[in-house]
Amino acid sequence: MLQRIRAHAHKELLLLLRDRTGLLLVFAMPLLLVTVMAVVQDAPFRDFSDRQVRVLFQDLDDGPVGAAIRQGLEATGSFTITDGRSLSEAELRDRVRSGRHQVGVVVPANASEVVAAGSAHAMALLFDPLTGDSTAANVPDSARVRMVVDPTVKHMFRDLVRGSLQRILAGIGSERLLADMRARIEALTGDTLPALDLRRPLVGVAQELAAGELHGGRVAADSTAHNVPAWTIFAMFFTVVLLAGNMVKERTSGCMVRLLTMPGGAAERIVGRIAAYLLVCLAQLVLLLGAGLALLPLLGLQALDPGPPAMLPLLLAAALTVGLAATAFGTFIGSVCRTQQQSAILGSTTVVLLSAIGGIWVPLYIMPQAMQAVGRLSPLHWSMEAFNTVLLRRGDLAELAVHLVPLLLFAGVCLLLSVVAERVVSSR
Repeated sequence: MLQRIRAHAHKELLLLLRDRTGLLLVFAMPLLLVTVMAVVQDAPFRDFSDRQVRVLFQDLDDGPVGAAIRQGLEATGSFTITDGRSLSEAELRDRVRSGRHQVGVVVPANASEVVAAGSAHAMALLFDPLTGDSTAANVPDSARVRMVVDPTVKHMFRDLVRGSLQRILAGIGSERLLADMRARIEALTGDTLPALDLRRPLVGVAQELAAGELHGGRVAADSTAHNVPAWTIFAMFFTVVLLAGNMVKERTSGCMVRLLTMPGGAAERIVGRIAAYLLVCLAQLVLLLGAGLALLPLLGLQALDPGPPAMLPLLLAAALTVGLAATAFGTFIGSVCRTQQQSAILGSTTVVLLSAIGGIWVPLYIMPQAMQAVGRLSPLHWSMEAFNTVLLRRGDLAELAVHLVPLLLFAGVCLLLSVVAERVVSSR
């Protein structure tokens, strides 16, 4: 039995080695896809890391509030500030609309006076009942810092600027209120009070990742961490075109008739095919991991981090399971198709659709909720989660098994249907 399985596997490898176009399809195409897609998606993956928002800052206040707003924006490290004080309103809008700057921030001329008047009004409301004065009758004027936004700017950039401005303005108001309150208390008591620093929060924020590592690669913050496993999975499943095509060719060329005269059954032929194409899938994994380690850094991208040596057995288990699911799927397509055109079109179209909804092209978490629900049914999504568990989350075998079990069930169903279809063909 083992000898017959080896013979079937040897036959499949010979067919593949003689097909130079097929070799380019399963090796050169994934390498090209990894390289191109990693470069193309590099900027979107760095939206909140290396990339900065270009802000055209116009300070019409020329006072402490305007200076504090600019200082606060610069301190965040997320903005590139350009001074636009000498520009007219029309010129500022034109520069933002043309894309030279993503956001324009205009501080009104009376911003410092409004903050001072608002703080004085609040102090009057608080201290007039104690002193018997009545200075809080008039409500002070209001002022707004304006944001002029390029219509093409993503909402996340708009929210980033707006949130930063709101935080800075809240800090300015709080500091002014605290300073005026301190001055009024000193005037009432005659004592000198210590200054309080509002820049140091009473409750801080500590950031950590679930994997226990504060490096962006652990959360696929760079395109390499996403694209190398993603297109490795795509390459494994795309072998359906060759595997199914060779199966159909055997039947149409008469080779299947000679194979049926040999000892053994359909199960041995299927196991032989899977063994051969599992070797192909492992070769694809080695090639694309090598590209992530050596080729992509030459293009200025982040190098792939495969993790400590202890993770290699888990990576191999994930690759073998994904490869088994991919080859089982290809065997099923080859069993049900009657022409090479059918197998090529059905196999390639199905893999492209499953990869599109399964998070191969773009991460699943940025898709709409309805599409995410559909994408979680894709075997390519289960495959992507298996690789992410090893490469990003540094999970253990129990965490990995959650994603491998559905793949094994999928492979089992495909193989069962393939055996039935092969026996139907054999009986004709």
